[in-house]
Amino acid sequence: MVPGGMGDCWACGKPVSGRALFCHNCGSIQPPADLDAFARLNLERRFDVERAVLDRQRAGFTRILDPERLKSRGPQERALADRHRQAVEQAYATLRDPAARARYLLDLVRPDGDLPGTPGKGPEDADMADLAAQVAELHAANPVDEDQLEQATLGVIGAIAGTLVDLSAAFHNDNLAAVPALAERLALCQQLGEALGAVTPPDVD
Repeated sequence: MVPGGMGDCWACGKPVSGRALFCHNCGSIQPPADLDAFARLNLERRFDVERAVLDRQRAGFTRILDPERLKSRGPQERALADRHRQAVEQAYATLRDPAARARYLLDLVRPDGDLPGTPGKGPEDADMADLAAQVAELHAANPVDEDQLEQATLGVIGAIAGTLVDLSAAFHNDNLAAVPALAERLALCQQLGEALGAVTPPDVD
């Protein structure tokens, strides 16, 4: 079966879309097609995908493929449903992290590695170095300074938001050469955010 095209239902032999979960004629669950993560979740292939939209798409497929709803089906159909659930979870895991999503989308749109545009700035920028130094200082501090913790937190939040905007613009403007460094920068911002989350805030009286 051609992904997204037409093929034959394994159960009744009638034509069925390659992206269909169920046969249009007999209702049998179909084998998962070889789809990219965006197509798997029925999403447009683009960087700007809200987490709420991802969650909603995942929940919809999970509900349709719920084993309780399909327990009256035969063993082959239940096995196919399990493969669909695994494929949905893998697609969701691929797209939920924006840094990973940027790298994945770049590989989809430019599998040959030919990246037009101007390379972006990497995570070695001075502002990122300053943020990393603030986070390291907070980890070493005892007690933690509340103002420094707030300043570092706002800095990381701002860096994440700014990098997301830059990544969106890079894809929108076909400046794909900027994507690798921006994705790396975003991943570093996320690591700093996780590190800040492990900092014990000062005691509040």
